[in-house]
Amino acid sequence: MRFLFPLLASVVVAHADPHPRLMFPPAAEAELKQRLAGDPLAERLQKYALGKAENVLKERTCKYELADKIRLLPESRRALEQVSYSAWAWRTTGEERFKERTIRELDAACALQDWNPSHFLDVAEMATAVAIGYDWLYPALSPEQRQRYEDALLDKALRVVGPRHAKTGWWRGATNNWTQVCACGMALAAEAVRERDPELCQGIIEHGRELIEKCSAFYAPDGCYPEGPAYWHYGTNFEVMLIAARQSLGQPIEVTPLLRDSGNFLIQAHGPTGLSFNYADSGPGSEQLSPARSWIATQFKDAGQARYIREKFEKELNGGKISGFRTFPLHLLWLPPAPQEGQGSKEAPLNASFGGEQAMAFMRNGWTPDSAWLAIKGGTGAASHGHLDAGSFVYEAGGQRWFHDLGSDDYNMPGYFGNKRWSYLRLNNFSHNTLVIDGKNQKTPEEGCPILVQPRPLEEAPGARAKAGQARINTSIDLSGAYSGQAERVTRGIIFDPGDGSVAMTDMIRKASGPIRWAAVTKAAPKIEGKRVILEQGGKRLVLTQLAPANVPWEEYSLKPATEAEEQNEGYHLIGFTVPPSGDSTALGVSWKLE
Repeated sequence: MRFLFPLLASVVVAHADPHPRLMFPPAAEAELKQRLAGDPLAERLQKYALGKAENVLKERTCKYELADKIRLLPESRRALEQVSYSAWAWRTTGEERFKERTIRELDAACALQDWNPSHFLDVAEMATAVAIGYDWLYPALSPEQRQRYEDALLDKALRVVGPRHAKTGWWRGATNNWTQVCACGMALAAEAVRERDPELCQGIIEHGRELIEKCSAFYAPDGCYPEGPAYWHYGTNFEVMLIAARQSLGQPIEVTPLLRDSGNFLIQAHGPTGLSFNYADSGPGSEQLSPARSWIATQFKDAGQARYIREKFEKELNGGKISGFRTFPLHLLWLPPAPQEGQGSKEAPLNASFGGEQAMAFMRNGWTPDSAWLAIKGGTGAASHGHLDAGSFVYEAGGQRWFHDLGSDDYNMPGYFGNKRWSYLRLNNFSHNTLVIDGKNQKTPEEGCPILVQPRPLEEAPGARAKAGQARINTSIDLSGAYSGQAERVTRGIIFDPGDGSVAMTDMIRKASGPIRWAAVTKAAPKIEGKRVILEQGGKRLVLTQLAPANVPWEEYSLKPATEAEEQNEGYHLIGFTVPPSGDSTALGVSWKLE
């Protein structure tokens, strides 16, 4: 495949930093040419990107439509995706049709009455789209086009930050993914047009840098992102775009090594089926290879992450389905090279744990699609987008997900992020794979429930595991903070057997104030047989056995919420049992394995 690049570097522009200057300056073109010529994977990804750009030629441009009467966000994302592909295609082929398609998208975006500043994410994504399109096409734009796009970035984005958000812009602290997206969008816009209003733009550029550096707290202490894998992609990809833009401009910015840790976290947070552990307000989407993952692997020269990303891309390309992202072409700038033989581990650790606000542990017995995998969390509902899910888990084995997290509900429901949040079934512990004590919601401790014992081999009698060849893995979580006032102490212990992928879970509750319910969500219709529950799906059979107290009946609880506005959870089942407190200490135990 032959690639043509416009001779952008030869264009004389009267700026201290000539355009294009955001992430893909002319100086990067030679390296990209070399990568496309010498790396077969890069060539295949480029072919995919150009194919997507061909599709964009036939798509409509963005329009002013608040689909839910609140957000312009779908249209902002449409603009960013279409500009990313079409502008990239023009930069790497020089074909006028891609330039004209980018201009049509920019014209449509800039003609909108506003970018919906009442929901500032919409502004941030639209500003990112226009900034990239304007910057990457700058040498080929007419003076009138340049002024049109500069005016829009200033009037619809940068000048809106001050009057509208000086006092109410809560995202302007290191709060959650809004901080990353809005800081990046505004800073990229300011970098693109800084010569038009140097004082305004420089302030926003520096504030964006400060915010992104503060956002390193999201990944502390070792990489776990508190809002879940889906929001990791959203926030981290914007953060990385701003870092990369500053690097391309030769500007200083602190790059936290926690980003490298977060790349490893993301590997662990997806099961053998490719679905994520979708705690907090996340859906159980398939694993994404978003550009930030390539940037992290390259930035930190992480051979393990590089190998993982490249192998997954090869599988996706061979399977004909790519886990795309709206800024997908950036992979071609940041794609990590193939590790040399013997460089880095070929597989990530089978067992891992992460601390912080949403502490969690992961255990698996392999990296094949039919491997067993258990993910379990401590944490707190006080985290951004948090649910009352301390102690909750998901489990996969035999190519099936057996225990599920239902995920988020409709953000537009009354009080979803306010005083009604814990009344919604999907958000409280009554729908999660954890305990309900005395019929009450979990508490939301300021500090999340911690991992007490990191996943480690269980000490056993000599020769006890010789047949399996692997020691069982032991871990436990202190859930006491989540049940303050309902019990004096609550711990959840896990023993994971790598030999057959089986799990034994034991809960210890001291001085419970009322009945204790153990429950788990599954899509398999449960068959209750005495102390056992049989689950069947995908031609596989999972058997649950009550270990303690072993004298109360299994039940199927309702997952129907209190209101019709909520997700009705059809197709899911909630199985479990309820026991009364037993003196000072109550023990609950359940094991499960494939049969």
